[in-house]
Amino acid sequence: MASERFQDGCADSHPPRHPLLKRGIQYLTGLALLLPSISPAGVLEQLISSALRGHPSIQAQQAQERGAKAGVDSATWQYYPTPSLAIENATASSSDTSYQGDSTVSTVRLQQPLWTGGRLTAGVKKAEAGVSVSQAALEEVRQQLALRVVQSYGDWLSAHLKILAYEYSMATHVRLRDQVKRRIEQGASSDSDLILAVSRLQSVAADLSVGRAQKDIALARLGQLLGRRVDDAALSAALASPRPVIADPQKLLDLALAINPGLHKAQAQAVVQETVIAERRADLSPEVYLRAEWQNGNHTDPNGASETLLFVGLSSRFGAGLSSLSNIENARSQHQAALAEVDVQSRAVTEQILADHVLATSSDNRLEALNASLEAAGQVSESYDRQFLAGRKTWLDVMNAARELTQTQVQLADIKSAQIVATWRLAIHTQGLAAVVGNEQ
Repeated sequence: MASERFQDGCADSHPPRHPLLKRGIQYLTGLALLLPSISPAGVLEQLISSALRGHPSIQAQQAQERGAKAGVDSATWQYYPTPSLAIENATASSSDTSYQGDSTVSTVRLQQPLWTGGRLTAGVKKAEAGVSVSQAALEEVRQQLALRVVQSYGDWLSAHLKILAYEYSMATHVRLRDQVKRRIEQGASSDSDLILAVSRLQSVAADLSVGRAQKDIALARLGQLLGRRVDDAALSAALASPRPVIADPQKLLDLALAINPGLHKAQAQAVVQETVIAERRADLSPEVYLRAEWQNGNHTDPNGASETLLFVGLSSRFGAGLSSLSNIENARSQHQAALAEVDVQSRAVTEQILADHVLATSSDNRLEALNASLEAAGQVSESYDRQFLAGRKTWLDVMNAARELTQTQVQLADIKSAQIVATWRLAIHTQGLAAVVGNEQ
């Protein structure tokens, strides 16, 4: 009987290698988690560049930029004369002495502004600042799109690594369930041990189902960002690796603030509001203009010849009541709000960079500690299996050791994916998309 139990114990401690167990063993050795392979072409670079090429938000912003550039041309044309044509037909009674001439009179006018109090110059500057706003907005859209791709990839990677952990755990729990079944048949274990094993197996199966759902969601998001279906097998074949991180956070922060498109857009919007103030002030000054007219026909003189007239005049743009002064005050308030938004953007960038830097620099130590914990958890789980067969550990100890091993693997998956996301976010914020994507762009 003892010999049979010994043989049974040997069979349980060295079971046939299940396909899921084989993948789990590969996971435990660190090949899938701690030493990720790197695609020669750069899988994450390809994903980002693919999203940048065809996303409709970029196309919409590019159209906005073209419109802003056309606005500069329109503002520049305001320096040139304004042509106009008027044709008037008058019908009067025979007794009306004021309209005894031609019934139809044609007038061609050409009016040239001579002085506008700075309104035209402010208009051009505002249009040019609008181009800067649209260009910065385009870069902001591109950056946000790249960051969304990185985050979606990180979500996929986390789910992918967790699935490997849960599949290994599934294989382990299937083995333990079958082991306790045989022990119950031999009278060496109670039915409660089987209930515990089945319960833990069902819990792992539920976790595996959640992990697969999370992976499907991440793949769907990536597909929407890229505008095409993303192959899970292709992503699994070559995992992305973390990017190097500069140790000095202040240097990272200086680089990020120098190239951040959101900050540039806020600064350009402040310039726009500054030019609006100049436009509103110009409304208080009269406009000096020169107008040339050529008139064919005369309502009062039937024998009148065509006439050419030249005028120099003033025209005001005061508006109703004191509305011009109110408009200036409104423009000043908008300018102050724009300056405050610059500070808001600067603080947001600072917060993001410092947080990502802490996360990225601490990831290596956390991974090293969890790797050691993972190795220890694997050894403890194997040891508890043997000690249980020798009667020195309970079945609950064996099941808890298996669960602790899985929990450590899941923690590693979260940290590894977070490291990828943090280091790539830092690279995008501090180096720019051209440097990160490179030739793939």
